[in-house]
Amino acid sequence: MRDLSITQEYLICAMHGKGKISGFNVEKLVCVVASGLLELKMENCIVLEKKKVRVTGELPAEKMYLKPLYNFINQPKPVKIEKIIEEYNYSFSDRKLRELIGAVGTSLEEMGLVSITESGINSKRKNYIPTKQAVHYVVDLIRSELLEDGEITEDIACLVALLERSKIMKEYFSSFEQKEIKHKLKEIVNSDSGLLIKEMIDYIENLIAIMTVLTVMNTN
Repeated sequence: MRDLSITQEYLICAMHGKGKISGFNVEKLVCVVASGLLELKMENCIVLEKKKVRVTGELPAEKMYLKPLYNFINQPKPVKIEKIIEEYNYSFSDRKLRELIGAVGTSLEEMGLVSITESGINSKRKNYIPTKQAVHYVVDLIRSELLEDGEITEDIACLVALLERSKIMKEYFSSFEQKEIKHKLKEIVNSDSGLLIKEMIDYIENLIAIMTVLTVMNTN
């Protein structure tokens, strides 16, 4: 299996079962967008400045599934996080979010990692159902790095942070395993060798905190 990105791995875990994310599940929807922004940051495509996102580089050819999000951010002036939230998580139309999920889902389909079903009026909505192989692959990656003796990478550490925030970890790991994973992650974050991982996780926490507050404000 080819290497997967954080956004692809997150979507596999978040969509396991139904192949879609409920519009009422704010945490998962926020984390989908956050994973895309994080991936763009790791590719040096964007920077987060206070509550604004600014494009700083071209989108790599192998990251074309992030093109819908990248194009939305690629403006003459920095885009406010609030604007991203409005378009992706609070718009009366979920077109932007479906475009992003559709692009990532299609990339997974091309790899044979999801099957597609259709639903909704006139069957216009596509659901991306991850294969068991895909789910086992991602879960085994987490297990090998955080429950065994594998080297902990920035990608997997960030993925776990996203899964924690959206309350998905409990679907794949026992209570004991979750405690072990948290302990191992805390150890590496507090070590000298884990500075980059800490930076990435802090970025996720800051980003999601901003996005969650803005989402709550918009729903009240």
